[in-house]
Amino acid sequence: MTGVRERESTAAPTGRGQLRFLRPVAGAPDEGEPGRIGTGQVLRLITRQLFACAATDAARPVPDVARELPTVDNGGISEDGRTWRIRLRPGVRWDAQRAREVGVSDAVRGLKRTAHPLARPMRHYFGALIEGLADYYRHYDAEFGHWEAHAPALAQFSHLTRVPGLQAEGDSVVLRLTEPANDLIDLLATGYAAVAPREYDYYVPDSPELYRCNPACGPYRIARQLTPGGDFVLEPNPRWDPATDPIRRRTASRIDIVASPGDQPVDDATGFGVLSWDLPATPARFGGTGCSYYLSATPGGAAASSAARHALSWAIDRAALADAARAAGAEGAAAQHGVLQPGDPGAAPATDAVPDTGDPARARHLLADAGLTPGSRVLLAVPAGSRPTVVAAALAEVLIRYGVTTVPVPVGEPGADLVLREWAPRWAGNANRDLLHRIWPSDGGAGDPAVVAADALRTMEPGAATTLWRRFDRLATADLRLVPLVVADWPRARADAVATGVAQW
Repeated sequence: MTGVRERESTAAPTGRGQLRFLRPVAGAPDEGEPGRIGTGQVLRLITRQLFACAATDAARPVPDVARELPTVDNGGISEDGRTWRIRLRPGVRWDAQRAREVGVSDAVRGLKRTAHPLARPMRHYFGALIEGLADYYRHYDAEFGHWEAHAPALAQFSHLTRVPGLQAEGDSVVLRLTEPANDLIDLLATGYAAVAPREYDYYVPDSPELYRCNPACGPYRIARQLTPGGDFVLEPNPRWDPATDPIRRRTASRIDIVASPGDQPVDDATGFGVLSWDLPATPARFGGTGCSYYLSATPGGAAASSAARHALSWAIDRAALADAARAAGAEGAAAQHGVLQPGDPGAAPATDAVPDTGDPARARHLLADAGLTPGSRVLLAVPAGSRPTVVAAALAEVLIRYGVTTVPVPVGEPGADLVLREWAPRWAGNANRDLLHRIWPSDGGAGDPAVVAADALRTMEPGAATTLWRRFDRLATADLRLVPLVVADWPRARADAVATGVAQW
């Protein structure tokens, strides 16, 4: 399997075992493949973020390189919520030729590196919030056009191009936001925002040279001698002090990262660099960790009317979809009746929800009224991948009970009536901003529930924000631009050692 397994140590006895990690044949341990589990796990061991999630609790990030969570009371957040002052923890050191502390400039450098195309999936979020960062991205693209520029040119651009909302002041990083954002810490806890040493300026991102001279500040470092074929070894970082790291542990004397043979698949995971070796979520705690599926209608398609979407919502046997997901390997699956995932603090109670198994008698009348009579045929656009295919097949088996034939087609093919939407949060904690950006079909109108969601993201008082999210969920669920189907916790690549805590970093 793809993952980590303990193996017998061949090194001098240390009281700790060795771990063997299988990674995809293509790609290096950088930000290139968000949503792939190997990437984040490797980086989690060698670098740090301002904030991070413990492997055993992804509900809310905690201080990592940051000394504390900024609040209005401790002076970390201004009264208007737009200026954040994040003080750094002393004693966190780079494993450089001469050990030195992780400094404020390293945090600034890390955030500027989100301009690199490898971090493109997160550009929208950081660029929309930090003053001047979106302009920085545009200037970067105009200057280079691609990421294969010479390292000195990239470094010079970073040093000389100012981002007004990103400043180093004493022992603090000062962020000036375009608007208040109560999920800023969740974004800063992603691996994209990892601190970056000055040595990163010497090499092109994701180059072999970078990994041969890559100072670490986590519990492990990349061994200086890479093995043939692109494999490499992690060894203990002698500069790492567990007293300065509330997140990670060092449990092995050596970790081998080797290419997976035979193009083994790598299991999808949640957002890059946030979760690592976590235990599976229970059905009651999907919020922020599950993978949700929805239906949306295409303009002019057979299900474009609100009546058709309403009928489909009553017809779908969500329990059958959850059974199919579990049969395909999901470690947990449940009917999803709201747009927000079950377990999300803002998810509205499903007091008047459709039964998990649907309501066939009512659905037949509603489908007929919407023009979806026996013999109807709908084209369903299905994302690539085995897991959406499983959900689509189960959905087809449900709809054929009503005489409606579902024909799967690739996403983007003209003529589709319905689209199966798949959403797994890109980061832990509050990832509703990601749902709005990637999944919610906003039209910007006055009645768009996204307007309420925007208010929820700007509201700094947690109780008020939760109230607004519940209002959004009620409105969005009634709106039915997205028809919620099912949420599944697909397995993540990990070893049996997780159960005993050996691999929980």
